[in-house]
Amino acid sequence: MMMGRLLVLRFSYLALVLMFPLSTNGQSVFNENQGMWLMFFNRTQLSEKWSIHNEIQDRSYDISHKEEQLLLRFGINYHIKKNLWLTAGFGYIESYPPEGVARPTLIEHRIWQQVLHTHFLGRVVVEHRGRLEQRFVGDQYRDRVRYRFMATVPITRERMAPKTFFATAYDEIFFHFEDTPYDRNRLYVAAGYQFSRAVSVQSGWLAQNFSGKTKGYLQLGVFANILQPDK
Repeated sequence: MMMGRLLVLRFSYLALVLMFPLSTNGQSVFNENQGMWLMFFNRTQLSEKWSIHNEIQDRSYDISHKEEQLLLRFGINYHIKKNLWLTAGFGYIESYPPEGVARPTLIEHRIWQQVLHTHFLGRVVVEHRGRLEQRFVGDQYRDRVRYRFMATVPITRERMAPKTFFATAYDEIFFHFEDTPYDRNRLYVAAGYQFSRAVSVQSGWLAQNFSGKTKGYLQLGVFANILQPDK
């Protein structure tokens, strides 16, 4: 139990350290211009080796729910091992202009490939995710590569299991193949509850650095999977 508490404290400290640099020019990213993301994720298991990924994200400019972006993402997962997956999929994204800006909705069609690897560091679940994207944004084509490092630690149990409260955090960096490779960075911290092997929820805060600015987003994510029974 002492080791478990120590890991939780270290995890919380890491989250605070990562959040500190996101305050720029003496102003915190926590302000009245918070956006909001509502997210739904589903994985439907077809067999031991194959599953389907479905995702819906409704993103808003602020908490009054002024629409910013609608993202629909679909993929096919191939499970090389229990902790190593390959994915290929398609995404459809509608990006809406800010209030008072006269420009049309921007449509993006996105093809993506991904590798996902998980492992344990003590009781902490560590996840590495690398993703390639071929983006057809309006009449332009863009390539992008992303890497996300995520850690999840159970709070009320020694391991992630049904009826477990947990904390999670990730940092994801994006690069493209243009004159300035850096695209954006996302830092996320959240708390959640694992209801069952298939269903969990988490709520947290994301800071996105993009175009020299950092903006915060409140987030609510629901994960509802269709899984085969444990053997």
